[in-house]
Amino acid sequence: MGRRPTVIGRTPRRIGSDDVVRATIGQQLIASVDRAATTRWDAARLRAGELQGPRNEQVNVVTARIRRELGLAGAASGGTAAVPGVGMVAATAAFAAELGWSTIRLTDLIMTIAVIHGHDRAGLVERRMWVLSILAYRNGAAGVLTKLMAEFAEAPGRSSVRRLSERSVQRINASVAQVVVRRYGTRAGVAAVGRAVPFGVGAALGYGINSRTVGMVSDHTHTFFTEFPIALSAIDVDPR
Repeated sequence: MGRRPTVIGRTPRRIGSDDVVRATIGQQLIASVDRAATTRWDAARLRAGELQGPRNEQVNVVTARIRRELGLAGAASGGTAAVPGVGMVAATAAFAAELGWSTIRLTDLIMTIAVIHGHDRAGLVERRMWVLSILAYRNGAAGVLTKLMAEFAEAPGRSSVRRLSERSVQRINASVAQVVVRRYGTRAGVAAVGRAVPFGVGAALGYGINSRTVGMVSDHTHTFFTEFPIALSAIDVDPR
């Protein structure tokens, strides 16, 4: 037997389809949240302003609209991998595109529910904080965010009120964004694998996954903004 070739440095790890899906999810997810929080706030305020009735009914109406839209989008991309000549790479690309749009619409949902709850004057960093916290921590978002804000709040000066500067909120957002990619990204990756099956089954999975996601995000957002003013009543958010 001949000598084995000398390998200089570490051998690169082979990149599989899971790595591609996960990397795409991380990039798409945060970019879509940023895009929606930046450019779609006015539309969310207008959407909320057109709704009538008690708060719960308004939340149900906007949730139903987005649930139907994203459910149909999931059904359309659910069987992509079953098309002759289309493999996992194309299925992953289709999923990434759908994830970007779905995340934008979920951000629309969160911001609209925020306005329904009376939070209609928030700046960009605060809107981004809402969305990232709800996607990361779900029903526990208000409690976790309270602890993070207390941790990052600047030490009180002459007054006894703790202040949270915009820079501190940005630090919170960076921390929560990492959690979003790790937790939400992994679950979405599992969903992508589930959709790479023949038409019918894949479409049903896509519709069901998206519909449930919209419903859960709506519930988590409604809970968050119900608890938010009480949980953070002791912290003064200073935008300067």
